[in-house]
Amino acid sequence: MFKIEDLLSGDYSAYPEEAQEYIIKFEERFRECLKTELVKDVADRMLKGMEKSTDNFMLMLSDILENGCKGFNDMSTHVLLNLYLERRNEDAFLELLEKVSSEI
Repeated sequence: MFKIEDLLSGDYSAYPEEAQEYIIKFEERFRECLKTELVKDVADRMLKGMEKSTDNFMLMLSDILENGCKGFNDMSTHVLLNLYLERRNEDAFLELLEKVSSEI
């Protein structure tokens, strides 16, 4: 087992080589899952805004275009996780961890 702090910092030097390989694979898959979930969340919010009114959709789109949106690929795992936790609950996070673990 590894500490989430180590995953977020990217420092795996305290672990044996075999464990480091697993953690690296886990982190890659974890990042991909976080990005996928965040994209789904943004898309859902935009679509719901569009369904409510064109004005809501235009406000969201304007905010993205005016203020920019840093791409998820450029964000650290720590930032991605913080964004995810702002939008989802602890149970969803645990499910995501289980999903990633089962895929590796």
